[in-house]
Amino acid sequence: MDLSDFAFLSLTHDEVLDNFDCEDKEINEFFLEDSKNFQNEKITNTYLFKEGNVIVAFFSISNDCLNDLGYENSIWNKLHRKIKLPNEKRIRQYPAVKIARLGIDKNYQGNKLSHQLLDFIKGWTFIEHKPACRLLILDAYNQPKQIAMYQKNDFIFILNSDEEEKHRFMYFDLIRLE
Repeated sequence: MDLSDFAFLSLTHDEVLDNFDCEDKEINEFFLEDSKNFQNEKITNTYLFKEGNVIVAFFSISNDCLNDLGYENSIWNKLHRKIKLPNEKRIRQYPAVKIARLGIDKNYQGNKLSHQLLDFIKGWTFIEHKPACRLLILDAYNQPKQIAMYQKNDFIFILNSDEEEKHRFMYFDLIRLE
């Protein structure tokens, strides 16, 4: 199964969403109850992959930034070196696109679509969407399956201090796609 087999569309106000279930309560609630409102309020944009009228997968993105607010100077300086961002003494924040949510319908899981979806988001963000940003960031569920999926797709932990938290903050450096 290949993601390119499905139609890629932007979420519309009249889209019927009730035929989607990724077996994760939080993600389902966001998609079914909040995604249209978030899009209308310009908080996130949601995109779909569909097979006919069936929603196979979705992702929601928003603009964000990685900044030094909330980090100790030593942690911020380590992040600069780790990510190899330029001008660390002049720039205190870096533009990013955040993957707010993503999900694959339970009937399509287990077909490596999650890896294809992340690769699509990376390429689409960098090549098609073309925002002025350097990083793709996300708050990953701190569960072995989810963490492994993101790591296999070259996402890297920003901090080690969130190892015991519900979510782990991760990034992908889009400059790697050049």
